[in-house]
Amino acid sequence: MFNLQKIGEMDFYNYLNYSLGNEDWSVEEQALRVNPGDSVICVTASGDRALHLLMTDCTEIVSVDMNRIQNYLLELKIAAIEQLDFEKYLAFLGGESTIHRYDIFKYLKSHLSPVAAAHWEQNKKMIERGVIYQGRVERLTYFGSKFLNLIRHKKNKTLFTFTDLKSQREFIVQEWDTPSWRKMFELLLNPKFSKLIFNDPGLNSFVEYDQQPGKYIYQKMLSYLQNNLARKSVLLQLMFLGKALPEAYFPYLTFEGYTKIRKNTQRLNYKTGNIIDYLNNHATDKFNCFSMSDIASYMPQEVFDKLLQSIHNGAKPNARFCIREFISKRHINEPLKNIFRRDEQLENKLENEESNFVYRFMVGEIQK
Repeated sequence: MFNLQKIGEMDFYNYLNYSLGNEDWSVEEQALRVNPGDSVICVTASGDRALHLLMTDCTEIVSVDMNRIQNYLLELKIAAIEQLDFEKYLAFLGGESTIHRYDIFKYLKSHLSPVAAAHWEQNKKMIERGVIYQGRVERLTYFGSKFLNLIRHKKNKTLFTFTDLKSQREFIVQEWDTPSWRKMFELLLNPKFSKLIFNDPGLNSFVEYDQQPGKYIYQKMLSYLQNNLARKSVLLQLMFLGKALPEAYFPYLTFEGYTKIRKNTQRLNYKTGNIIDYLNNHATDKFNCFSMSDIASYMPQEVFDKLLQSIHNGAKPNARFCIREFISKRHINEPLKNIFRRDEQLENKLENEESNFVYRFMVGEIQK
C-alpha cells in the first residue's frame, strides 16, 4: 500500500481544501472524449469533475479521494441536485444569496450518509456561508482578493469589464502589468510564506521548476490573458474578486448542467482511499477514461511511476487519460512511455485554453 499522506502534511487530508472547482471541463472533455457506455475513474477534489462527467453518456463513474471531506462535499452536492429545484440548489451552494441555507440543509440531511450529515452539522457555518466558497483555496483567494484590492482595486475591477481581446491586451500592457505588481505575486506565493498560510503539497512540496511559484503563476496568467478574456476565468475571478461571476460558472452550476446531471446521478460511486491501491486491487481492465486531476503534483517521481502502472492495470485497450501538473516535473519512463501514447499537439492546445491557467497536461491513449 502506498501511503500518500506521508508525502504532504497530514492535515491537508483532514480539511476541505477545494470547494468550487479547480479545472476547466471544456478542456477535460476534449482530452477524455467520453463515449456512450464508457467507464470512467476520476479524482474527487471539489466534486466538479465527477459532476461534469455525469453530463456525458458514460455508464459508470468512480470518484476517488484520500480526503473523506472532499467526498462528503460531493455527496452534499449530489443530494442538492437530486432534491432541490435549480434556483434553490444554486442558492444553497452559494451561487445566489439566501438566508435559508441551514434550513435547506436540515431538509437534505436525511438524504446524506450519517457520517456526511454529521460532518456538515459540525460545520454549520460553512453551509450558512455557501459551501462552494468554503474550501481552503477559496477562502485563501477570498482574503487574498481583499488584500490585493486594497492596493489596486480599480485596475483589478477594470480587468473583468473587457469584452474584446484587443482592448484587454492594451490595458494589460499599458496599466496592469507593472514591475511592482509582478514582485507582489512573487512575494505572496513564495513557498516560505505561502506554507504558513496554506500548506498545500502541490504548491510547496514539489517545486521543481527553476522559477518560484509566484513568478510561474504570473507568467501563466499573462499568457492566458493574451488569448482569453479575464471574465471567462473562475480562477482569475477568485484571485481578484473573491467570487466567480455567473457568466463563468462551471457547467454544474448552470441550469443546463444541473438538468443533465440530475438524470444520471445513479451512475456515480465515490470511494475514500488511495487511488493507486484501488486501481491495483479492484479495477483490472475496467476503465475507458482516467481523469487524474493534478495528483502528479502531490507525489515524487517514484510514486508517479506506481500511479502509471496502476492506471495501466485498470485500463481497457485504447483508454484515454488526462493528467495535469502544476509546478512538479513528472515524466513517463520506459517501458510505459510506449504504452502511454501522448498527444503533444492536443496537450499544447489544452494548456492554452485552460481557464484555470496554471496547469500543464499529459493526455493521450493507453496501448494494451
